[in-house]
Amino acid sequence: MYLRNTWYVAGWNDEFKPGVLTARKLLGEDLVFYRRADGTLTALEDRCCHRAAPLSKGEQEGDAVRCMYHGLLFDCHGRCIEIPGQERVSDKMRVRAYPVEIRDNLAWVWMGEPSAARAAEIQRLHWAGKQGWSVEEGRYMHYASSAQLITDNLLDFSHLGFVHGKSIGTRKQGSIRPETEFSDEAVQVRFTTLNCGAPSFARELGDLPETVDRFNYYVWRIRGNLFVQDSVIAPVGEGYDSSAPTTVKLHTFIAVTPETENTAHYFWATAHNNFQTSVADLTGKLTAQVENAFDEDRQIIEAQQKVIVGAPDAPMIAIAADGTLLRIRRMLDALIANERPSARAAHVAH
Repeated sequence: MYLRNTWYVAGWNDEFKPGVLTARKLLGEDLVFYRRADGTLTALEDRCCHRAAPLSKGEQEGDAVRCMYHGLLFDCHGRCIEIPGQERVSDKMRVRAYPVEIRDNLAWVWMGEPSAARAAEIQRLHWAGKQGWSVEEGRYMHYASSAQLITDNLLDFSHLGFVHGKSIGTRKQGSIRPETEFSDEAVQVRFTTLNCGAPSFARELGDLPETVDRFNYYVWRIRGNLFVQDSVIAPVGEGYDSSAPTTVKLHTFIAVTPETENTAHYFWATAHNNFQTSVADLTGKLTAQVENAFDEDRQIIEAQQKVIVGAPDAPMIAIAADGTLLRIRRMLDALIANERPSARAAHVAH
């Protein structure tokens, strides 16, 4: 069961090439993406309404897509506008079209009731158009696990000292209790770790002293599964707003879009300030370090998914660190329950 009345990241904008039909499964549904002549990105149901052949195996003709099984032609609104050998085309001959918006080099798709889509609700990227920040966009990972398990991981910093003990985490972080603030559809979490060892990636890339203060402040938005984190690693006593030239500041954006119940898309990017360093290609090396840490997460989460699939009824006993993720699960369940009538109506109308 998915929350549908929200914007999800379908991919980085650059992934969708002109003249190419791109198939992607999102929220258990098969979609086909293509660009019209003016560059606008279109998303249609990837299933011909005649004999269920995938339109992604078809051919683009102008702003339309032709199914290459029996030749039905569908416009960018999902209407069938031509059936070879048949003059009249019924209004019932159509596939679903999904609202799509491009913001900050990301393609966002709305999977719920089309009339409820509001482009102004799309989360903007922190670094877009800002000076003093560098970023390598276009980052992606595929997970053989549910989006929920990834969410649980992102909401739980107690794993940092164990899963990431040799990369971005330290053992001390495993004992830090966070400050949390909940709203109707989001949670803000603050982790402050004072007088701790600098993580290995920061020591490799920057000129920080061995002992630092660390600040990890993040927001999790339930709609769209969006994780936005500001991280600061500063000399002791300089604080979150440190202006010391050696201070490392990171801004990480993660969007987790379910593919199926047990697989997910993970779109991300980490921007950094121009901190003091002698390292060449800082942005590329930092991105590689972050990707390594994310791969550490992926390995443990995918292993966890296999165990759950093998014993789906086995209980999991909560600990104190689970408080935030369990509350977010309840909030998500409530949002899904509240939208079920409109979600059903959207599918019936289709």
